Amino acid sequence: MTAVRLLAVANVLLAAFGLVYDPAALRGGGYLALLGVVVAQGLCVALMRWGPLSTRTASPAAIRIGATTGLVLGVLYGAEVLAEYLSAAITDASVLIGWIIVSGLVAGIAVAATTATVRLRSVRAGVTAAVYCAIFEYLVWYPAVLICYYLFRTSGALERVWRAEGTYDDFARSGMTDIRAFVLQDFWGAGFFHLLAGLVIAGIFGTSAALAVRAVQRLTGSTGSRQDPRPQAGYADQA
Repeated sequence: MTAVRLLAVANVLLAAFGLVYDPAALRGGGYLALLGVVVAQGLCVALMRWGPLSTRTASPAAIRIGATTGLVLGVLYGAEVLAEYLSAAITDASVLIGWIIVSGLVAGIAVAATTATVRLRSVRAGVTAAVYCAIFEYLVWYPAVLICYYLFRTSGALERVWRAEGTYDDFARSGMTDIRAFVLQDFWGAGFFHLLAGLVIAGIFGTSAALAVRAVQRLTGSTGSRQDPRPQAGYADQA
């Protein structure tokens, strides 16, 4: 849990660091977008600390399954972001890759929920794994996106990425006059809505997968794992 708090704080600081380069990003309601990043990090911490899916009450096995799956997805998506700046071929396929990423997130969440439900014979365990998958994917992906942008903000690759992703068209429609301030606001918005989308996907597809698995288990009389799904003592301090 301590590591997650530190990562959440680091994400806020990384997001705010962009103001060193583009202080104009706070104008026109930009401060609300930055506040959204703060809210998203707080939500990650709150979900893990309080409520039915917290590390104090949820199954450690389900948490591990979800967190591990999310970490893998976050690393893969972070690597893809870096590859867009390094390779023109990847940049040109960014729209297709974007759809693949969304599909991969849905699949990863469903796999985490299915695995946890099969092992623990519990819909709650499946939902827990799905939610932790979404949280950890986000906590790894978001700093990777920001760091890559800061590293390449003065390179020629940035213009190529902006053209491929339609940034110039979006900027023209925004009515803003500073494209870098616009892009930073866009990253701040992503810092809120990416987590929100992940949690919605976890709620829909994770729950659906868990319910489907339990239905099959009941129909087939599958015994599944006998592992105790209750939290182990001290786990909340180790997470």
